[in-house]
Amino acid sequence: MVRRTRLVLMNTVIVTATSFAAKADGGPRGLDGQVVGLSAPRGGASAVVFCSTECPISNAYTPVLNTLSTAYSESKLRLVAVFVDPDLTSTRLAAHVRDYGLKFPVAIDRRGSVARKLGVTVTPEVVVMDDVGTVRYRGRIDDQFAARGVRNANKQTNELAEAVAAVTSGKPVPIAETKAVGCPLPEPPRVPDGPTYAKDIAPLVQKHCQECHRPGQVGPFSLMTYEQARKRADDLATVTEDRLMPPWKAVPGYGPGFDHDRSLSAEEIATLAAWAEAGAPEGDPAALPPPRAFPTSWKLGGPDLILEMPDEFSIPAEVLDADGKPTDIYRCFVVPTNLPKDMYISAIEYIPGNPRVVHHILGYVDTGGDARKKDALTPGPGYDCFGGPGIRPENDLAGWVPGSVPSLLPDGIGRKLSKGSDVVIQVHYHPTGKAETDRTRVGLYFSRKPIRQTIHRGGAINTKFVLKPELADQEVRAEWKVPMDLEAFSVTPHMHLRGRAMEVWAELPDGRRLDLVKIDDWDFRWQLRYDFKKPIDLPKDTLVKVKALFDNSSFNPNNPDPKREVRWGEGTTDEMCIGFLGVVKKGQDLTRPGEVDDLPKVLEREFRESIDGPRDKR
Repeated sequence: MVRRTRLVLMNTVIVTATSFAAKADGGPRGLDGQVVGLSAPRGGASAVVFCSTECPISNAYTPVLNTLSTAYSESKLRLVAVFVDPDLTSTRLAAHVRDYGLKFPVAIDRRGSVARKLGVTVTPEVVVMDDVGTVRYRGRIDDQFAARGVRNANKQTNELAEAVAAVTSGKPVPIAETKAVGCPLPEPPRVPDGPTYAKDIAPLVQKHCQECHRPGQVGPFSLMTYEQARKRADDLATVTEDRLMPPWKAVPGYGPGFDHDRSLSAEEIATLAAWAEAGAPEGDPAALPPPRAFPTSWKLGGPDLILEMPDEFSIPAEVLDADGKPTDIYRCFVVPTNLPKDMYISAIEYIPGNPRVVHHILGYVDTGGDARKKDALTPGPGYDCFGGPGIRPENDLAGWVPGSVPSLLPDGIGRKLSKGSDVVIQVHYHPTGKAETDRTRVGLYFSRKPIRQTIHRGGAINTKFVLKPELADQEVRAEWKVPMDLEAFSVTPHMHLRGRAMEVWAELPDGRRLDLVKIDDWDFRWQLRYDFKKPIDLPKDTLVKVKALFDNSSFNPNNPDPKREVRWGEGTTDEMCIGFLGVVKKGQDLTRPGEVDDLPKVLEREFRESIDGPRDKR
């Protein structure tokens, strides 16, 4: 009688936990962001296993769980693995599912809220319920582990399998509860008691969200008021916990530190989650910070030269690829500068003509007229250009992504803009479901002081790789031996649609290692340049190294053709592996008589050799 009463009380907890899960985004949500149901099918059983990707005991039970899940039809058993890692993203969980071959649904309970409501203390620990929600068993999966790190040499029991067999056949469960052996439930980040919108959330939204989520900007909805944030509290918790928003792909804590870092701290993410879980309270309106003021035009003041797309470009409501699937538009527009002499640029600012459809912008300098030729051969304004401008530019002109802030280069450093050159503006458009138009502008600010050093793009590149069909986790490496003493100002990872992760670092001649940037969940739609807070010295013979992972399997939802062998190329279905660096020649002083700016020729030669092989230097 005591046992049955206890189970009924636990069932009440289950109902509470499930209601919580449906209410807050920190509850058990699947890889698609939707709440994963934990209830049993009619006449069947559900088994909820709480797991951690970082617990070896939890991972070791994958074969046992896979066997159990395939032994029953979905009409008899609902087996769900709920992962409780506080910092686990959907991308990393998807990789874990793929790596371990999980054959059953998974969900994320980052704050461990559901687990703790059920009294779960370790991973793995399992709860089995019948179709009316009564808990029939909870505890270990079997006696495979006697203690943490200690396997049973003489395994004898299979409690989970026996419980599921009993529930699905309408029989009593032999043992209703056991003590689970595993890793302690991770502790979620602690947050101040009772976060409110006025005191805690409004400052975060102003700092990290409103740049894009305000009227007329790229965000699909505004976050300017309490009500606008309140009705999306759960969504805010989810996308920030997944680190989908704000858009910032660099792994926190890796690298030398970046300017304009838009990422949220673990404490800020936890505060958003706690606010959503508490029902999104408003708090005292008197505690609201003053509204944030946004510039209405050029953030750096009036540019010295404004370049605008020659004509409006029409973006249809929808664009379909060759397979009939919705896709985006990558278009390059050629704008002549008509400069009578060489100039040097100290700052660049882009203003999207239509932020609703402009996802990001990149700029390039063309001195050979190649982009003009491409434009002339293409109907309408501009030409298609996925992955790059389709030419070898003299220089790049940085770019724009939502939330980016234009900045001035240090005194004495500039980007060269040759006389008579063209500027190529590459725009990534994301159709909105209705016909739109765009006419983007770029403002150039010329250097006021003499230029001693010019900034160019170098870096590690691999053009010889081959990605095999239907294979995930294919590693590609690249290496660049620095040809002279340089200073690096930025790093830009670059891959296409099959990219999964990338790490860029430098090994100095004295043996030291400098971490530059790491991306764990590459997304081609967010190609970001990461500007270092301080320039980094790269002495001659430094090795800049890149390790990239590609997923050319059917598990990659971005993969346009998993059956194809993939090589280097500019096309949509090709791939690239580059770790770009924005560099200047250390000690260069172009104000000195006879000083030659040889860096661009050296970098050009190295790029060509990476594609064509070393040239005969006789």
